Amino acid sequence: MVDKTLLITGGTGFIGSHTIVEILSTQTGFSKLVIVDNLSNSNTKVLSRIEEITNKKLGVDFVFEDVDIRDRAKLDHVIETYGPIHSVIHFAGLKSVGESVSKPLFYHENNVGGTVVLL
Repeated sequence: MVDKTLLITGGTGFIGSHTIVEILSTQTGFSKLVIVDNLSNSNTKVLSRIEEITNKKLGVDFVFEDVDIRDRAKLDHVIETYGPIHSVIHFAGLKSVGESVSKPLFYHENNVGGTVVLL
């Protein structure tokens, strides 16, 4: 089997964490799973729950990096450390409708700007 790395951004959020549980519970062909999240809408307790649900271990079966995807230097470091990255599932985005109306530039910087840095 060829080492293949999957990067999941926003992996400690609701959708990201459920996706990770599914990936860790099935044979996906990925030998490394790298989770990146800045914990703005979640916390590290999610990682313990992922371990409980999947019987997989943080640091062994998957890794977590507290990184904001808008931080190019830190994101580059993650990619250099765990790469090459073969696939990305991108969930790192803000989603509150009311807040996005009151802070449109912040949402644009985070959601669009973060995606541009990731790409």
